[in-house]
This record gives sequence, structure tokens and C-alpha cells, in this order.
Amino acid sequence: MDQWFTIKFLEKDTIAILVKKSDVEINPEEVTYDRLAAWIKSKKIKHGLKSEIIHEIAGNIETVYFPLEIAKGILPVHGKPAMLIPAAEAESSINDSENAKVDFKRLFTIPTVSFGQLIARKRKASDGTPGITVFGETIPAKRGKDLKVKNGENTVFNEDNLGVYAAASGEVSYRSNCVNVFPVYKVDGDLSLKTGHIDFVGNVHVTGDVPSGFKINAQGDVRIEGLVEAAEVTAGGNIVVGGGVLGQGKGSIRCGGNFTSLYINQGNIMAGENIEAVQSILHSYCEAGKSIICVNGKGNIAGGTCIAQNMITANEIGNETYSKTLIYMKLQEPQLNQVFIDDEKINELQTNLEKLQQLKDALIRQAGNSNRIDQATVGKIDNTINQTSAKLSDLYIEKNNFAIKDHSKSSYVIIKGTLHPNVEISMGKYKRRVQSPFQSAKVYMEEKEIIINSL
Repeated sequence: MDQWFTIKFLEKDTIAILVKKSDVEINPEEVTYDRLAAWIKSKKIKHGLKSEIIHEIAGNIETVYFPLEIAKGILPVHGKPAMLIPAAEAESSINDSENAKVDFKRLFTIPTVSFGQLIARKRKASDGTPGITVFGETIPAKRGKDLKVKNGENTVFNEDNLGVYAAASGEVSYRSNCVNVFPVYKVDGDLSLKTGHIDFVGNVHVTGDVPSGFKINAQGDVRIEGLVEAAEVTAGGNIVVGGGVLGQGKGSIRCGGNFTSLYINQGNIMAGENIEAVQSILHSYCEAGKSIICVNGKGNIAGGTCIAQNMITANEIGNETYSKTLIYMKLQEPQLNQVFIDDEKINELQTNLEKLQQLKDALIRQAGNSNRIDQATVGKIDNTINQTSAKLSDLYIEKNNFAIKDHSKSSYVIIKGTLHPNVEISMGKYKRRVQSPFQSAKVYMEEKEIIINSL
């Protein structure tokens, strides 16, 4: 069987692929199920053998298409990271589901706590589930990443019982690694000359609108039940705008946490974590440290620029009038650089392999002229060639595994409806302009190329 087939292993040896060697003729009578299965097992493959595939190969060797997956193991499931979970009485203030429908009544109902009250608890990281290779070897799972919980404003973290307690009375503001309790400054109605600008060390709650020219600066969260026009709103925590943003291309909204609004029209939004618009994001500049989400209602992103690191998801990107829309994903440095590092190593090994082969050929030609050959030197060169070829093969497999891993976990764009022409998508330093419409697609980076695949 060795003269006809070779086996390649992918995804941490959890997949075995049978590859037919090129330019070889196979005698169908010699490829029986028993012989093929015995040969595969001689390669120490013992877990996840696909007998039906082996039967198909043996019975239809002249018509089957190679390569074929002949064995499959199980990839490890890595543990979940540690995280802060709101206490039962505060759970109604948190919405962890990215695709859940936004309930503004819920967002404007912020729990108040009293001194000494339990407000959150740390959930420890989990161990995960080990995998198994096609050789029957265990692949250890990585334990989830731990979370260092900080004492927030007016809160204390108890290391013994992993609880977060209020050190003062006030409103709760949740962050990824701490919980804050702030006093609240409430404005009934719109901001006006009577209220002036607002600069407060806690939370700010405005029941009306924020007109153009006004400023709000809060150390905690900002909740605005009405519209925000061309104003400047800054918060250390989260910002919720119930009536939407009509920025007129002026003003700015910045927050360290999440930004949520009914819609964004000609706004300038910068959030340390996520940006979520219920209806649409139109002709705006939006930059999120994590994700941008627009999947409720029409869920349309059209015109302007959207920048995120983890994910951008919408029902529709672009529009029927082909408004220029820029989508930019900030790839993490390891993802961005890994492909280039692998390519450099592969090129270096290929160059070395060519030089070694040239040296061997030169020695053989020289020996042919003198009828003497230095077997020891040629043997050393052959050994080096074999080692270099093995390294090159391993690197190709490693690069392939990385591409699969990167494909599924790196920055990406999801369009549940239509991706229109004249949308320009950038990932790192690579760009792709959409020339024709796509329906229900995922956009991701693979092998230095931006791929658009149907879901």
C-alpha cells in the first residue's frame, strides 16, 4: 500500500486523510478491505476509524475521489473563562446574549443596592474536556483563563467566598472585571440652559433629550431616555440611549463599556466593549473594542465606517443605492503575524532543500568523472534532506491547522441578509471591495485573503 497511498494528519492529529500518490497505477484486485484496513492500522491509527469509507475505497478504487477522511478523533473542548455573575437580585440589569432582543425598559431599570449587600459573584474557570487523537492519545484541554477581580468604586471583593459586596448605597454598574456602585444624578426632562453641562462622579440619568452643544461627563453609566443630537457624552461605564442618536456628523459619544441605542444616524461612537443599535447604523463612525451588533428590526449598516476587533454582525450591510460603506476588523497581532512567520520559515526551508539537492547532484557528477564517490558525505546530505523535508511537511500541516483555527475563531463579519456592492471590507492590511450582492454570508481572513462564504 505504501507505493500507492500516503496518510496525512490534520488538526492536532484528530483527522487522518488518505492521499493517493500521483502518477501511480493501482491494481484494484490488490486493494481489499482487509489489506487496506490492516495497512492503516499498521500506521498506529486505532481511534475513530471510518469503516464505511474504507469499504467504499476498496470497492470503488477506480472511481472514488481522493483525498478521503479515514479516521477522526475528538478535539479538546477548552474550559470556560472565569467571569463575574450578577447576584440573583441584580440579574435583570445584564443582557449577555449578543443576539437577544434589546428591552429598553429593562435597560432603564437599574438596581439600587444597600451597604453590605452581595451584588455579584465570581464564577471560577472550568477545566474543559480532553480530546483524543486518531492514535488513541489524549489531548489535554486548556483550563479557562482566570479573571483577576478588582475592587471597584464602593465595592469590595471577598477572595474567600468569591463575592462582591457593596461598600455604599447607590446604583450598580457592571464591568467585565469589577462592579461599581455609584451615586446617581437625575435630570427630569431635556438638558437646557437651566441644567447646563453635567460633570458627575457617578451615574447620570436623563429622562429627556440631549440637544446639540451640550456635554455630559460621568464616571459611571449614562442613561438617556430621549434623543442625543450633536452633543458630547462621555462615560467611564456604559451608555444607553433610548431615543436614538442624530449626530449630524458632529459631537461624539465615548464610553469605556457598552453602548446601546435605538439607532445611530450620522453619529461618532467609540466604545471600549460593544456597540449595539436596535434598528440601524447610518452614515456614522462607530469603533468598538469588541463587537458591533445590529440585528434587531431592519438591522441595517449603511454608509460611514464601522471598526471592531471581534465581530461585526448585521441583517444588511450597504444598501440598494450602493452607498460606500467601510467595514474594518482589527486583527489581533498573533493572528496577523502567524501566517507571515510560517511563510518565512517555509521559504527558508525550501531554499535550503534546493541547495542541498544541488550539492548532492554536484557531488554525484564529480564522482562520476573520477569513478569515486564519498558515500559518507552523500549519506549526511541525504539525512539532512530527509530532516528538512520532514520539518517542511510539519510546517505545512501546522500552517493548515492554524488556518482552520484562525478561520473559526478570528475576527469576522456576519451578514444575515444582504451584503450589497460598494462595501469595502478591511482585515489588517488587506482589503476587499464587494462587487456583487451576497445573501447570508460570513466574511473572514484565510491565507492572506478575505473570503466571503455563504452561510
